[in-house]
Amino acid sequence: MLFKDHKSCNRMNSRNLILSMMMVFVFGAKSQQQTQLTNFMLHQYLYNPAYAGTFQGMQFNAGYRNQWTGFDGAPKTYMASGYGTLKKQPQMAVGGLITNDQMGLLNRTSIYGSYSYHLKLNDKWKIGFGLSVGFVQYNVKAYNAKPYDKDDNFLASSILNANAFDANGGFHLYSKKFFFGASGQQLPDGKIYWNNTIGKLTPIFYLYSGYTFTLDKKKKEYTLQTSILLRFNNPSPFEIEYNMKLAYKSMLWVGTSFRHAKTNTSLGKKWQNNSFCALLGVTISKQFTMGYSYDIAMSNIRNYNNGSHELILTYTLLSKKGVPKDKVQTADEEELNNIDNSMKTNIKSQKKK
Repeated sequence: MLFKDHKSCNRMNSRNLILSMMMVFVFGAKSQQQTQLTNFMLHQYLYNPAYAGTFQGMQFNAGYRNQWTGFDGAPKTYMASGYGTLKKQPQMAVGGLITNDQMGLLNRTSIYGSYSYHLKLNDKWKIGFGLSVGFVQYNVKAYNAKPYDKDDNFLASSILNANAFDANGGFHLYSKKFFFGASGQQLPDGKIYWNNTIGKLTPIFYLYSGYTFTLDKKKKEYTLQTSILLRFNNPSPFEIEYNMKLAYKSMLWVGTSFRHAKTNTSLGKKWQNNSFCALLGVTISKQFTMGYSYDIAMSNIRNYNNGSHELILTYTLLSKKGVPKDKVQTADEEELNNIDNSMKTNIKSQKKK
């Protein structure tokens, strides 16, 4: 009888241990509640649903991130999205996003559908507003744990599940070379129910901006794109990220990124958790783009892993009138457009006469 009670106690302890580990991942490490992306410029839709509709057409993205390679159970992320403008109402756009984050025994899957509306402020400026709704599912694969008691039936067959409603929103102000936006994720404070324990998704806020410089005014072949991204998620660290990308004819680019966070320590607030990132990308054709990044942690954690790898694939299908906001015309293209416009003007004037 005592032996059976001991077994029951072990099963209860195992269950409580798994739940405690889950709480640490989901609620203690709040910076991991949302997917982290180094190639932010290639997939702005991940952080802000208002980005959909910045050009007329459709775009599909697929990404993979392997963080802290060398760690057993280190975070891995899979993501896919698609969005596009409506043919009859090009000022509107709809889209969808799905992400999957794996961290040890914990698996997080999120699915969203989005809608955005864009207004033309003047000949140069537009602004878009977006909203996405969906749900987040957490599950803990207890059977993958390595228990001390090999006869523990709970760990041998259990999968713990929990779901939460979620919604994101934001705005995106942009011109041909400049953009500025803000977004909020996990806004409803969706509750997560784990048996007798209740947690919630904490709101995360993003603020970002960027500008593209044309380095050679004549041929306009080289551009330098700079951007900054700020992340707020109380009480997790305030995080800031700087990005710089040098592109040649919008076909090939290299860049760097630096990320650091401010945390509360016994000595007060301190900047730490720094990481340096290298970026490389190529546009294979007018539709296909591939971006790669390699992150190196500057803190002591670098002694225990081999860095982080990230790959983003993008397929863009523009409508006849759709031109991405960051496309730069060459001098020859501008001259052809001017000739074409002048011919159209002459034809219209002759018709009126």
